[in-house]
Formats: sequence, structure tokens, C-alpha cells
Amino acid sequence: MAVSYPDIIGEYTDNPERFETGGLQYAGYFEPAKIAPEQVANLFLFLQNTLNVPLSVIVKAEPPQTGGLFGGGKPMLSVQEPQFQLKLAGAEAGLLTLPVTTTGNVKEGAHNLSLELKVTSEGRGQTIRPNQNQSKLDRNLIDSPVGLNLVSTLGATFTAKSVKKAAFPLIVEGKPDPPERAPRMKHAYETIWVENNAEFYNHAIQELNTRQVKLQNELVPEAIYTTLYAESINRFADTGLPLRIGEAITLAKILTYSCQYFLNSPDRYHGLLVPMWERALEEGMDTTHALEVIRTAGYAHLLKLALAISFGLVAQAVGRQLWPLHERQAVTNFITANVEAGQAIDPEFLYLPLLMAGTYISPKIKLEGEDVQHSLALMKKARQARRDLFLDEDMAQANQVFDQIMKKVLP
Repeated sequence: MAVSYPDIIGEYTDNPERFETGGLQYAGYFEPAKIAPEQVANLFLFLQNTLNVPLSVIVKAEPPQTGGLFGGGKPMLSVQEPQFQLKLAGAEAGLLTLPVTTTGNVKEGAHNLSLELKVTSEGRGQTIRPNQNQSKLDRNLIDSPVGLNLVSTLGATFTAKSVKKAAFPLIVEGKPDPPERAPRMKHAYETIWVENNAEFYNHAIQELNTRQVKLQNELVPEAIYTTLYAESINRFADTGLPLRIGEAITLAKILTYSCQYFLNSPDRYHGLLVPMWERALEEGMDTTHALEVIRTAGYAHLLKLALAISFGLVAQAVGRQLWPLHERQAVTNFITANVEAGQAIDPEFLYLPLLMAGTYISPKIKLEGEDVQHSLALMKKARQARRDLFLDEDMAQANQVFDQIMKKVLP
């Protein structure tokens, strides 16, 4: 195998089954997964060239057909251009969006759209991605790595199955519901990663490996907490949400806990730091001081990880996961994007899940000279000051969960 490049598909889909043909790995899904007749669903197909030479790909879509005693069935799904060609550079990853709608012959039920990908390589290339892998991320707190910028360093668990054709299911159900305006049915392909992107990625790994001992001495909990306490106050003030003392303490604790979750594990270590250093290097920042990198280039990455961990901690506290993955991912992306851009967020997004989880783990992050019970009392007081926080019916469950967590940690 030539130099191994990061896995890209796993950042977008957590499906452990991938397909492979001629050096091309791919996986995909329909969004939405269920439509009414005459509606449109997009097949999102993520592709990664596992060779270091360019590939030419002929994509042929084969819609399911109605059954017939003597054959001659009629197509139930429709693709505007059933056959077309793509070209991928060496190691390139991309997203193919293929709009699909129904025909007048469709019947209710699950229907498979089959794709046949014929791949031709330009010369004899070397493999730069394996056909199977095992993630270094355990699923105790983070049950899906999708969208967290972890897969490039920690990998994704998958096995690529060599196939001539692959089938993707779409459910059709309900009465015909034609769209108000003619939908776009032309397929689209966009590159999401190229070989040159590995430059800063490899530089980041090399620098972190060289400085590992120094970083361990620099990234101690107290220093991380102090840095993140001050930075969080500024970041959330920029969103129009000034933090009360108890909130700032608790938020800094869950961020510190999230740092330690990665830093204390040799397997997870790079998942926290590599994306931070990669961004800092891309932006030409000085990476001499680790805490400064975390505070500036790394804050958004850390916040996103802390949100994912927080949902896991809340589930741990109450014994079950309360929110479906797509809702948790939407909340995580919304909060991270708004804090990074300094745009407004409502207080409930601070409490759910960050301050809930921060309250739960607060006794585990005991700082020098800190009275943990006093910190928790300040958190309780801050929550009481936000009287309108949980009045919404949708937040009633969250209110009960927070009460349950508070009773566990504050007698």
C-alpha cells in the first residue's frame, strides 16, 4: 500500500457497509428515505478513489420495475439521466447527488434503485485506502462520529464489499403529492477532498508527535479550564448570551472534561488535536502555544465534540438516550455554527445538553482550591434566574432531566 490517506466517506455516513469496484469505494442513502408518489428524493452517494491514479467512472442507474408474468415490467422510479460519466483524481473523494422521483407505475412499498459503476483507472495505481477498517473511537459517549471531524484521524468501522451493482432502498407511501414547482432532476457531483488537502493534515500529525511530551505538560486540566472559562465568556457574550458565574464554571468544566476524554486516551488523542492544528496551520497561525491554538483555531472543534459527549453523558445519567441522532446532530451543528459566527442563540441551547452534562460531571472535575458544592450551588442559582427557560412544552422533559441530574450531584 502507498501512503494511506484519511477516510472521507465515514465523515458523512456511519454505514459500516461500503461497496467497492475497480478501486472506488462508495456508500450512500436516500434523503428523505420515504416519499409520496410524485415527490423527489436525493440519493447522496459518497465516493472515494482508493488509488493514487485518476479514475473514470460510468454510472448506470437501473430503476425497479413492476412485476410481469412474462417480464416486460415498467419502471417505478425515474432518473433524468440514467447513464453518465464522472472523473476522480487520485485519492479524490466526492459527493454525487442523484435526484429520483416516481413514475405513474409506482406501487407503495420499499423499492431498490440499483447502480452499476464501471471504473477504469489511468495506469496501474497503488492502493491508498484499505477495504476494511476499525474505528479507534469507542461508542460509550459518542455513538456516531459523523460530522465531528474525527474519522480522518480515528478512522471509521467498515468493510467494503466488492460488487458489480449496489442497491439503495427508497420507501414510497401515501397519496400522490406533486411538488409546487418543477424540481431540479439533474445529477450533480462535487469534490469534497483532494490529495493536496493531506498537506496540512500530515504536517499537523508530525508536529503533534514531535511535541507530545511538551504538550502533556502544557495541557493539564487546570490550565485548560482557565483558558476555556475566559474564552467561553467572550464567545457566548458575542452571541448575545452573557454567562452567569455558575454557567461559565459549568460550561468550562464540560469543555475541560471533553478535552481530557481525548487527551487521556492514546487511541483518541489525535481526534482532538489534529483538526485544531490542521486549521491553525491552514490559517498561518503560530502553533507554538498549545492553549492558544485550542482557544482560537480549536474552540469550534472542541465545542462540537463537547456537545456530542454531553448528549452521551445525559443519556448515561438517566439510563437512556432521549433524543434521536438526527436531532442531536442538528442541535450540535446549530450551536457550533452560531457560536463560531457570533450569532444569537437562545439559552435553552446552552443548557441542553452542555450545562446538563456539565452539572452531571462537575464533581469529577475538581480544581485546586475549588468547593464543588459551591460551584454547583452557583449553577443552580443561575438556572433559577432564567425563569422562562423551560416553560415551553417541548422543554418539559429537559426540565425534569435537569432536576434529576441536580438531585444526584447536589444534596
